[in-house]
Amino acid sequence: MKKSLKAGISLILAALLVFASVIATAEEQDEKQEWTELAKNAFDNQDYATSLQYFTLLADAGDPSAQYMAACHYFYCLGTEQDYGKAAEYFRMSADQGTPASQSMLAVMYMNGLGVEQDVGKAAELGHQAAEGGDARAQSMLGWMYERGIGTEQDYEKAKEYYQLAADQGEPTAQVNLGVMYYNGLAVEQSYEKAAEYYKLAADQGNIQGQMNLGWMYEQGVGTEQDYEKAKEYYQLAADQGEPTAQVNLGVMYYNGLAVEQSYEKAAEYYKLAADQGNIQGQMNLGWMYEQGVGTEQNYEKAKEYYQLAADQGNAQGQVNLGWMYDYGLGVEQDYEKAAAYYKLAADQGNAKGQLNLGWMYDFGYGVEQSYEKAIEYYKLAADQGEPAAQTNLGILYEFGNGVPQSYEKAAEYYQLAADQSYAFGQAHLAQLYEFGNGVEQSSEQSLKYYQLAADQGDSMGQWGMGKAYQFGVGVDVDYVKAAEYYQLSADQEDPDGLECLGYLYLEGLGVEQSLEKAIELYKLAAERGSEEAQQQLEILGQ
Repeated sequence: MKKSLKAGISLILAALLVFASVIATAEEQDEKQEWTELAKNAFDNQDYATSLQYFTLLADAGDPSAQYMAACHYFYCLGTEQDYGKAAEYFRMSADQGTPASQSMLAVMYMNGLGVEQDVGKAAELGHQAAEGGDARAQSMLGWMYERGIGTEQDYEKAKEYYQLAADQGEPTAQVNLGVMYYNGLAVEQSYEKAAEYYKLAADQGNIQGQMNLGWMYEQGVGTEQDYEKAKEYYQLAADQGEPTAQVNLGVMYYNGLAVEQSYEKAAEYYKLAADQGNIQGQMNLGWMYEQGVGTEQNYEKAKEYYQLAADQGNAQGQVNLGWMYDYGLGVEQDYEKAAAYYKLAADQGNAKGQLNLGWMYDFGYGVEQSYEKAIEYYKLAADQGEPAAQTNLGILYEFGNGVPQSYEKAAEYYQLAADQSYAFGQAHLAQLYEFGNGVEQSSEQSLKYYQLAADQGDSMGQWGMGKAYQFGVGVDVDYVKAAEYYQLSADQEDPDGLECLGYLYLEGLGVEQSLEKAIELYKLAAERGSEEAQQQLEILGQ
């Protein structure tokens, strides 16, 4: 049975007690007594078609509690097709006789436009009537309306007041919302501990949001001692009720081995449960696992499918990832135009990776008409958000004067920003400026520092720079063996400068065994990758 139906039946059973009391004290009428017993017995036996029949007879005779019961049958599809119009009709009959539960339900219907024309003002009016009669659901709803200023003036104090009234009656949604007010310090002194207390009250009643919020607080150690076991326990409770965010969070715990044995397969299972409900983070995480082959067989088509689902919901990172797949032909036919289109969707949402990638497309004319001006525009947007690759790419444009007045100083500024974030390519470019004193005061020490930082991260330009330093003794003693080692690292990444310089060492037998054949092989590889120096050497060697 669905959760909403269970909740509805719980409410109806509570109302039934009120109904029985009213009938028991009414004028003795054998027929009504018989209808009452038949309705109650049928309801207890889940024969809702029969219970509706007798509740309708009593409702039409004017009994407000029976009217409430008949309305609930139509609202929750008990023994009949769902009919919000009929439900509203019976709730209104009962509400007009001052039944708080009916006023509360009718307020919900006006709030959401169910069976009636949506009218938040009417919802607030009915909510106040029901709340004054002590109805916890109405009190909770009024708190929500005051908190958001819907149908009322926004008033956090009033919101807190109504949430408190409902929470004190054990209403779990109000307990969660009161917890949120304590978490954020709205109309109360901020207290993470009080927030956790209210979340727990709701969670222990099976409230999904309470379970979610309490799980998060245990995971982060906010308002509680950090306790991954407790976090997992509450996430599991919510996930077992089908809550997609809890399923994602549980997946993350399995991915990282927090309070559970690490299992990428279990992580993928939970991500899929969430993804299949349309949860964006589940779709993104599952797409990534298919792309990387983690916890699943690598499957670019599946990765593309889940990224597409997230992108179609407007998720910027999903759009970036989908653009990347079209850019490189992963799981789809390579299509630069489509890649650029998805990057633009993300860029227009302010996503830095989307701006960076779209800038790159304009920089080199992939999928769009080449435009340094457009490249600069998007690189700057990303760079202003601290994206180091965009900062480096802007530096390159300034260094070579592409689309902007040539300026080593501006190039150095952008390279420094990237280098300060430990971005290897930015460090390598900054090292080169220090090497030749372009835009900065020449410093072999600073040049060596940044080449080394880049090389240690596996950057081919940094490795080439360190090779040069050891070959020519710049900031270090000359060491041809060391130079050859660094050039080899760079050459292994098919860097044309690394290939050309390693070729020279083989040609001269410096740090390696001399080999004309090896030198020519390396020069050819470098020339194929655009090295003019290697091409000149080949011509000198008659190749």
